[in-house]
Amino acid sequence: MENITKTFQYGGVDWICEPWLGAGSMGIGRGENPIKFTLPLLLLQISVFTLISVFFQFLLRPFGKFVFLTQILAGICLGPSVIGRNKQYMSTFFYKRSVFIIESFEALCFLFVCYITTCQVDTRMIKRVGKLAFINGILLFLIPFVCGQFAAIFISKRLGGVPDGVPPAEFHHVAIVESTMFFQVAYGVLSSLKMLNTEPGRLALASMMVHDCLSWCFFMLNIAIKLNVDLEDKNRALLLSLSQMVMIVAIIYVFRPIMRWMKGRTPEGHSLKTSYLCVICVLLFVTCLWAEFVGLPYFFGAVVLGLATPKRPPLGTGLSDKIGCFVWFFLMPCYIIGIGYNINLSQVSWRDVIRYEILFGVVRFAKMIAIALPSLYYNVPLWHAILVGFIVNIQGLYDVQIYKQNLNYTKISSKSFGAMVMSATVSSTVIIVIVKKLYQTMSKRNPYKRRTVQHCRVEAPLRILTCFRNREAVRPVLDIVELSRPAIGAPLSVFAVNLEELNNHSLPLLIHHTQEISPFIVPSRRDQIVKAFHNYENTNMETVLIECFTAVAPRKTMHEDVCAIAFDQETDLVIFTLDAGIESWERLLCRNLLQNCPCSVALFIDRGRLPDFRFVPLKKLSINICAIFLGGPDDREMLAYATRLASHPSVELHVFRLVDKNGASPLRDMVERKHDMRVINVFRKENSEKNIVFREIRIEEAVDLLGLLRKEGDDFDLMMVGIRHEENLLMLEGLSEWSDMKELGEVGDLLVSKDLELSVSVLAVQQ
Repeated sequence: MENITKTFQYGGVDWICEPWLGAGSMGIGRGENPIKFTLPLLLLQISVFTLISVFFQFLLRPFGKFVFLTQILAGICLGPSVIGRNKQYMSTFFYKRSVFIIESFEALCFLFVCYITTCQVDTRMIKRVGKLAFINGILLFLIPFVCGQFAAIFISKRLGGVPDGVPPAEFHHVAIVESTMFFQVAYGVLSSLKMLNTEPGRLALASMMVHDCLSWCFFMLNIAIKLNVDLEDKNRALLLSLSQMVMIVAIIYVFRPIMRWMKGRTPEGHSLKTSYLCVICVLLFVTCLWAEFVGLPYFFGAVVLGLATPKRPPLGTGLSDKIGCFVWFFLMPCYIIGIGYNINLSQVSWRDVIRYEILFGVVRFAKMIAIALPSLYYNVPLWHAILVGFIVNIQGLYDVQIYKQNLNYTKISSKSFGAMVMSATVSSTVIIVIVKKLYQTMSKRNPYKRRTVQHCRVEAPLRILTCFRNREAVRPVLDIVELSRPAIGAPLSVFAVNLEELNNHSLPLLIHHTQEISPFIVPSRRDQIVKAFHNYENTNMETVLIECFTAVAPRKTMHEDVCAIAFDQETDLVIFTLDAGIESWERLLCRNLLQNCPCSVALFIDRGRLPDFRFVPLKKLSINICAIFLGGPDDREMLAYATRLASHPSVELHVFRLVDKNGASPLRDMVERKHDMRVINVFRKENSEKNIVFREIRIEEAVDLLGLLRKEGDDFDLMMVGIRHEENLLMLEGLSEWSDMKELGEVGDLLVSKDLELSVSVLAVQQ
């Protein structure tokens, strides 16, 4: 069929008629041009966009990961600003039918993105964000809006008017749109910068979440009122209003229970069934179609359904994992191509750029003021407030989506749209770099004194932070706390941190449990953990003080909370409790703790050998602990902590000092040997009358060490070792090559290896 396009006018409207050729072509061999057909052209556009985006990512790789910048640049290159200056290219790539197809996929992408982002917004989080974040959210909603309007008036009257071809009303609308923000953009950036668990990160996200809820309510209410007021037929307006209310009620009281039922039918830890996912997609399409029928934008239905979606897995973030791949890798390129098609930088003069940037600069400065004033009033450090101010000014694809919707509804012109997109792209790239540098400067935690067990005075209280990741680890944690508890003297200070993976929250949390759990409320798993520690503290009030925390964070940044608490509370030792079946991400957490903690770190592998002190009288207990001393700072720290444990009435401590065949220290570093000898002499002198057995054992090579551990290992309930040792020690030679868990060190890994088949619990210490 001959491809003939006809254009004519009827009733003052331009009409374009094109013959339908079908989705796919028969190929060049049949004399057909594949680009004239829908599917080949779409695949070509997505492929070219992806290649250009990857090229920009390669160029910018030395400076960091800027996904937003590379995507927008790729879209602009495909549009009329760069390659699109060639008319032949535009007529081939963006003829009328292809533009309609791209815009259809663009709308579909925005529909899914609206749903995915809003279904992750847990509105209950607003109750937990705190007074400061709530005030920040309100001011972020009001101050940029007001300042933007005053700036638009000032530019219109004092700086020679608004940009050429832009009506004053549109310029004011640009200021309104520019004052919006989305916490999902900041969440993605902070996650990549590993700042989710920081105080500035939490404050920024919580403040932006409050702002988002206020702005979405205002935006949707404004649309509903405006559409109904503009109708001359008041009966129809009333009917539309009732239809809109019925839609919202149906979503809350019909669709939401359906999704709750699907959640209840899905076993814990399992992903959503494919049939359930199909039902949710149908519900999404129905609500968007319903919104169009009752006079609302289609994405209104997606937003309301997203807010009504239960937030717990497998819904909430689970839906993002299911749908996200299709959206981000197929629909999003179509979306960016549509954005680039509507950006023509040649339309914007330098004078226009100055006027736009003055307006945008005032709005961004107003956002910083809205954060800084209440933050400083509530004694937030100045640099933290400045950092939060920069974070709330980060913009991304969600902001561009709102710009595009305003362009579709003719609220702004293509000139304003291009200026807003380019300004958001450049400013966000610069701000991300500034935030990264500021955070790196602020995050250097340098304790003013050495926080170790060895350097803690005997009469001073020992401060221990214990962290664990499940309820089953509470008993071994309490066992370690009981062993560390002094019989007399200053009480032991314990900070118990329950680590939870961020998979059903919109924000990372660090909860400080300061109140007792009410006996009239059915306790959650988190409450049961807190109650166990409070009960233990109540039975040992004179010797133990316990504070409980819950840290909800992504796996990659979970250690940040532990390090922050350890630094703030000036702890001497962090103990991470694990069971025998350790996972790969837990090993990564161990490495992060060992590298970043501002104090000593101990990894405790529980194998069930320690008794439950809560149910067995201390007089009937006999706990055998063995400390293996080779030499070096980690072994000296381990010995200092073992000495503390030896003061417990139920503990009998055996210290094995490993020496070479000549009876000397195996270390070659004379300074370390001198420190070791001084520590050993003081230890033997001060503990000669206690229940401590000291032995020197000659070890020539690794085989002798294996024989010692195999023979003596199961005679003890707990074995303590240092993690790091001097390199190329003869008695450890070859052990690292067969290591399964290097985080424990050569000796610690040997104790938990399957070759020895020991059941003893292991505590590996790093100073």
